[in-house]
Amino acid sequence: MKIVERHVIIFSIAMYVTAIGLFIYLQFIGKERQFAIDIEKLCKVDVNENEWKYIVLHHSATDKGNAKRFGRYHREERKWPHGLAYHFVIGNGNGSGNGEIEVGERWTKQIHGAHTADMNLNRIAIGICLVGNFEEDNKPTKNQFRSLVSLVDYVSKRYKIPESNVIMHNQVVQKGTACPGKNFPYKKLISKIVKSQTEKTL
Repeated sequence: MKIVERHVIIFSIAMYVTAIGLFIYLQFIGKERQFAIDIEKLCKVDVNENEWKYIVLHHSATDKGNAKRFGRYHREERKWPHGLAYHFVIGNGNGSGNGEIEVGERWTKQIHGAHTADMNLNRIAIGICLVGNFEEDNKPTKNQFRSLVSLVDYVSKRYKIPESNVIMHNQVVQKGTACPGKNFPYKKLISKIVKSQTEKTL
């Protein structure tokens, strides 16, 4: 075999291997990286648990953020002594991990939230906020939605909260709010929770 032909074959093989590697890489980066979440460990507290009756769903109405950032704003600007209004914040990758569930002080201390204008509801409602603005064209990321389903499924089962009491902020009787936005996949979430709870009772 001539040297030129050998070089052509080697070059062709190298290009083929490179193309395969690039294809695999592009497929990988095109998907959201999933990571395991131990919900039971995440929700564990060292104090007496509150008798939670509702779960209220929110969006941050911002493109980025995290529990620390929102907590600082609530403490310094809103003057709420316990800071972060919510019990949980689920990140979108801009400020915290994509699908990362951050636990607020109100959860670890099992105290009321400050996430609705109805203080009576706040005392018995778990507040969950997803980072993002779902009133615009955006929807929760796939990882956010997976984490939300896992979290709602776990706490609703633990505290015997029926799916009818898993509500959006805009369903609370108060001054009008669009939260968590028109693009929030509420029906899909409830469907997932009902299916999960049904399977667990079979």
